Amino acid sequence: MRTKQGRISSLHALCEELDLRLANKRVFESLTKAGAFDSLAAADPSVAGQPSASVRPRLMAAIDAACEHGARHQRDKSEGQAQLFGGFGGDDQHTDQTQASLPPAIPWTEQEQLGFEKETLGLYWSGHPTDRYAAELKELGARTTGELLELEVKPAATEWGPGGRKPMEADTSVGGVIATVRQLKTKKGDRMAVFTLEDAQGGVEVLCFPDTYQKCGALIEAGVMVLVRGKLEKDDDSARILATEIAPIETVRERIAREVAIRVKGPANRNMFETLGEIFSRHRGDRRVSFDIELPASPTPLRVRADISSQIRVRPSSSLIAEIEQVMGQGSVSLR
Repeated sequence: MRTKQGRISSLHALCEELDLRLANKRVFESLTKAGAFDSLAAADPSVAGQPSASVRPRLMAAIDAACEHGARHQRDKSEGQAQLFGGFGGDDQHTDQTQASLPPAIPWTEQEQLGFEKETLGLYWSGHPTDRYAAELKELGARTTGELLELEVKPAATEWGPGGRKPMEADTSVGGVIATVRQLKTKKGDRMAVFTLEDAQGGVEVLCFPDTYQKCGALIEAGVMVLVRGKLEKDDDSARILATEIAPIETVRERIAREVAIRVKGPANRNMFETLGEIFSRHRGDRRVSFDIELPASPTPLRVRADISSQIRVRPSSSLIAEIEQVMGQGSVSLR
């Protein structure tokens, strides 16, 4: 197709050429979630410079119309109607351009986009869910899985693992997403679990024995982001953590963050601030809120910081950030 048509510039143009009996709506949805169609938004100037979390839902919303357009185009072509009206030359290219406009759609949150990538590709492609927590995890002293594998654990300065076979470090913590889980029972019938914890650098096996499982078992599900604290058992070939504590990773933010800062770029209006006020009321807490406002000025933009009334306090969480970014745009929230 690329040899025949050159670069395909829009979803509508793609649907004109593909056999839609083989590439159906479900295929298009999976490719959109994976990011394979990001370049097909280029024909619409309204999406120029927008992040993929804004582009992909608009492509998703255009699939039905694009498939109908492609099917109609192919049907007319096979029936010879094109020749009746002068062939498939310049006028048809004009149709492609007018059809290329993508319908509006609510942007995906960062978690939604990464979840769709994992669903379709089996891996996170544009980032990792824990990337947003990297600074807070580091401040708490948590290690990455890559650091765990490189860590030299000396027997003389550590405890020894089960059976005295592997050196251990008494206190280790790491944040990540639970990937796979095996629910087990001991000989006494007590419940325990073994799971793989993944971050952007790799994965590590975590053993959760009955005492810890009794306190934290409800968190041990695939797809949940957690902070694991425990003893690192390591040899030259492998590493695993014997968990003593498991907590939701967003509690890291609650421990560290003192302020929720919101970047305001471009025109602001009363409705926007009223919507934010409603969001704040749903997430009451004890952390202050501030605005970093960027005003157009010459030769460089003017940046102004504005603190909100001390009567408004929020609890930092993933849901709070997601709701604010639905209004203000992806990446507009930072925790300080």
